[in-house]
Amino acid sequence: MNSKAYAEPNLLCKTAVLIDAETGTILAEKNADQKMYPASLTKIMTAILAIEMGELSDVIKVDDNTPYEIEGSHIALEPGEIMTLNDMLYALMLPSANDVALAIAKHYGDSEEEFVKLMNAKAKELGAYNTHFVNPHGLHNDNHYTTAADLALITRYAMKNETFRKIVRTEKYEVQPTNKKNETRYFTNLNKLIYNSSYNQILVDGEYISPKYEYATGVKTGYTPEAGNTLVASAEKNGTELIAVAMNGASLDMYQDAHNLFNFGFNEYESAKLANKDTFVQNIKVQNGDSREISIITESDLSALVKKSEAGKIESKVTIDEIKPPLDKNAIVGKIEYMLNGKVIGTVNLITPTQVKSTVSEESGGGLFLRVIKLMVFIALITAAALFIFKIYNDFRIKINRKKRRKRYNS
Repeated sequence: MNSKAYAEPNLLCKTAVLIDAETGTILAEKNADQKMYPASLTKIMTAILAIEMGELSDVIKVDDNTPYEIEGSHIALEPGEIMTLNDMLYALMLPSANDVALAIAKHYGDSEEEFVKLMNAKAKELGAYNTHFVNPHGLHNDNHYTTAADLALITRYAMKNETFRKIVRTEKYEVQPTNKKNETRYFTNLNKLIYNSSYNQILVDGEYISPKYEYATGVKTGYTPEAGNTLVASAEKNGTELIAVAMNGASLDMYQDAHNLFNFGFNEYESAKLANKDTFVQNIKVQNGDSREISIITESDLSALVKKSEAGKIESKVTIDEIKPPLDKNAIVGKIEYMLNGKVIGTVNLITPTQVKSTVSEESGGGLFLRVIKLMVFIALITAAALFIFKIYNDFRIKINRKKRRKRYNS
């Protein structure tokens, strides 16, 4: 492993952010909450919404207007052309086709306007409160904006979807002839971190290298004159996944920033395992005068990305709630917080591994009372049964004696 220490990078783009994909923790940033134009980074939201709303086998028919309503990057869709959602998603995310973005929006939203409403609602659901979409493709509009921090949130969510992950890390894709096109379409990924066929180079650690990044797993590039060059990127190394956003750069600035952000993140941070699921923590006393102790365990696994130099400084604090049996199995009875430099970096619930019945006094007193009642009922039943049998026997004996007396009398 490279032992070189990386200072937080000096970034070229106007705004940028680096986050841990697992927890969302910000590792580095530059004006991350400043409102910016996203250009085609918009299509990250368009893609994940379409994936969630449809099936990859869905058939989408292009209407008569879409091919003439779009400028910028496209794949020359024609009125009445039919493609599957799967093919359209690759066209959307690799060559960044604006006509495809509009066709998808009209299909799943019934109109562009209604689909945009869904995009904005999803952004708010994810906590991207400084984001406002006006269209599904990212062509410039003064009211179409987001931030580097918000795009990192949206991308973090999208990358949890395996279909999305597969698409954005694809280098090349082919779309077979359609009802309107006789030739096969060939798409290549515009993200040079994933696929780079040019001789372009960027300056990283004092050396000129290719923009392609060994550990890259996605995601999307964008450009308009107003937005400049923009990039959302993801990379995974040794089980740690990072997401970087760089916005409003010149030329290849966003690739240089992404390399430097990833190098900083992977070399300065490591994943620390804070808790393992079902691990015994301690015994605690049951309250209300009960003398028993019950065990408590961790509810889940927990890891956090921390600076390697600070991994040994993590502290934990256990907080126990008031324990009042009865408790179901896996009842939450407290929490354990993990802190670094006075800040909480993770929390795990503490639970009971087994059911906890009523208190000892209730169990012993109540149980004894019930056992006495049951014994008394049992004795009463046995007595009643014995009396009943004795009565039957006595009646039968009397009847026999009467018959004997009648017989003697008649004789």
